[in-house]
Amino acid sequence: MTTNKEEMMTIVWKAVLQPVDVQQISVPQGAELLCAREQHERICVWFRCDPSAPQSSRTVAIVGTGNGAPAADGRYLGTASLSGGALMFHVFERVS
Repeated sequence: MTTNKEEMMTIVWKAVLQPVDVQQISVPQGAELLCAREQHERICVWFRCDPSAPQSSRTVAIVGTGNGAPAADGRYLGTASLSGGALMFHVFERVS
Protein backbone atom coordinates (compact mmCIF):
# COMPACT_ATOMS: atom_id res chain seq x y z
CA MET A 1 0.00 0.00 0.00
CA THR A 2 1.45 3.33 -1.02
CA THR A 3 1.36 6.46 1.08
CA ASN A 4 3.18 8.72 -1.37
CA LYS A 5 0.87 11.71 -1.73
CA GLU A 6 1.73 12.19 -5.41
CA GLU A 7 0.71 8.60 -6.21
CA MET A 8 -2.51 8.61 -4.16
CA MET A 9 -5.08 10.36 -6.34
CA THR A 10 -8.26 8.96 -4.81
CA ILE A 11 -9.37 7.56 -1.48
CA VAL A 12 -12.24 5.28 -0.41
CA TRP A 13 -14.74 6.87 1.98
CA LYS A 14 -17.98 5.65 3.53
CA ALA A 15 -21.36 7.28 4.05
CA VAL A 16 -23.86 5.92 6.58
CA LEU A 17 -27.36 5.94 5.10
CA GLN A 18 -30.50 6.95 6.96
CA PRO A 19 -33.31 4.35 7.20
CA VAL A 20 -35.53 6.10 4.64
CA ASP A 21 -36.69 5.18 1.13
CA VAL A 22 -34.90 7.96 -0.79
CA GLN A 23 -32.19 10.33 0.37
CA GLN A 24 -29.48 12.67 -0.81
CA ILE A 25 -25.90 12.02 0.25
CA SER A 26 -23.07 14.51 0.01
CA VAL A 27 -19.92 13.22 -1.69
CA PRO A 28 -17.00 14.88 -3.46
CA GLN A 29 -17.81 15.73 -7.07
CA GLY A 30 -16.97 12.85 -9.43
CA ALA A 31 -17.14 10.22 -6.67
CA GLU A 32 -17.62 6.64 -7.86
CA LEU A 33 -20.14 4.78 -5.71
CA LEU A 34 -18.62 1.32 -5.30
CA CYS A 35 -20.92 -0.78 -3.13
CA ALA A 36 -23.48 -0.81 -0.34
CA ARG A 37 -23.94 -3.25 2.53
CA GLU A 38 -24.41 -3.36 6.28
CA GLN A 39 -21.85 -2.47 8.92
CA HIS A 40 -22.75 -2.66 12.61
CA GLU A 41 -26.49 -2.90 11.79
CA ARG A 42 -26.42 0.26 9.67
CA ILE A 43 -26.65 0.54 5.88
CA CYS A 44 -23.54 2.12 4.38
CA VAL A 45 -22.27 3.00 0.93
CA TRP A 46 -18.57 3.13 0.02
CA PHE A 47 -17.23 5.40 -2.68
CA ARG A 48 -13.90 6.26 -4.31
CA CYS A 49 -13.26 9.98 -4.50
CA ASP A 50 -10.87 12.87 -4.67
CA PRO A 51 -11.28 14.31 -1.16
CA SER A 52 -10.24 17.78 -2.35
CA ALA A 53 -13.08 18.00 -4.92
CA PRO A 54 -16.06 20.23 -4.11
CA GLN A 55 -19.08 18.48 -2.59
CA SER A 56 -22.00 17.34 -4.71
CA SER A 57 -25.26 15.57 -4.02
CA ARG A 58 -26.25 12.04 -5.09
CA THR A 59 -29.61 10.31 -4.72
CA VAL A 60 -29.77 6.88 -3.10
CA ALA A 61 -32.85 4.65 -2.74
CA ILE A 62 -33.25 1.82 -0.22
CA VAL A 63 -35.80 -0.87 -1.08
CA GLY A 64 -36.90 -3.77 1.10
CA THR A 65 -37.32 -7.19 -0.48
CA GLY A 66 -40.78 -7.47 -2.03
CA ASN A 67 -41.14 -3.72 -2.55
CA GLY A 68 -40.91 -1.76 -5.80
CA ALA A 69 -37.38 -1.06 -7.01
CA PRO A 70 -36.33 1.98 -9.06
CA ALA A 71 -36.91 1.56 -12.79
CA ALA A 72 -34.10 1.71 -15.31
CA ASP A 73 -32.76 4.86 -13.66
CA GLY A 74 -31.48 2.92 -10.64
CA ARG A 75 -27.96 1.45 -10.53
CA TYR A 76 -27.77 -1.43 -8.05
CA LEU A 77 -25.07 -0.91 -5.38
CA GLY A 78 -25.64 -3.85 -3.06
CA THR A 79 -27.76 -5.55 -0.43
CA ALA A 80 -27.67 -5.04 3.33
CA SER A 81 -28.75 -7.79 5.71
CA LEU A 82 -29.99 -6.46 9.06
CA SER A 83 -31.40 -8.09 12.21
CA GLY A 84 -29.56 -11.35 11.62
CA GLY A 85 -30.87 -11.64 8.06
CA ALA A 86 -34.52 -11.01 8.95
CA LEU A 87 -34.47 -7.72 7.02
CA MET A 88 -32.96 -7.40 3.54
CA PHE A 89 -32.52 -3.98 1.95
CA HIS A 90 -31.32 -3.34 -1.60
CA VAL A 91 -29.54 -0.06 -2.35
CA PHE A 92 -29.69 1.78 -5.66
CA GLU A 93 -28.17 5.00 -6.91
CA ARG A 94 -30.63 7.05 -8.90
CA VAL A 95 -28.72 8.19 -11.96
CA SER A 96 -31.28 10.36 -13.74
